[in-house]
Amino acid sequence: MGAIMPDADKMLDYINVKGIRSAVISNLLWSGEALTERLNRLLPNNRFEFVITSSDYMFRKPNRLLFELALRKAGLDSKDVWYCGDNPQADVEGSAQVGIFPVWYQCTSVTDPHKDEIPKLQLICEYLHIYGWDEMIDELERLK
Repeated sequence: MGAIMPDADKMLDYINVKGIRSAVISNLLWSGEALTERLNRLLPNNRFEFVITSSDYMFRKPNRLLFELALRKAGLDSKDVWYCGDNPQADVEGSAQVGIFPVWYQCTSVTDPHKDEIPKLQLICEYLHIYGWDEMIDELERLK
């Protein structure tokens, strides 16, 4: 896990105030425990209910099993969940295949290795495409 995405702390503050639940599904090869420790150190304002990593379950996103596991852990129906991620296939297609609404976070302040995947992605599922966490906050405010 590299640097924290710009304004991640602002996004976490927003969802904390609004009572929006959150968790993490990651393809990192770290254990969930190791990633949780790092997230708690780098983002002390997080209230992630759980962290699921590929190394703990031997599957990688976009495998639907990781998303289904997260839904079971959270006790939620997929229609009530949004999933934000920066990888069009692993995150957007992966979450969409189980009925979770995908949000593609394409950070403009870092080099995007997935920029050429946009045309393919548009054919696969509906999703929200954001370039910063302020846009996500604006979208959530519009839902009121």
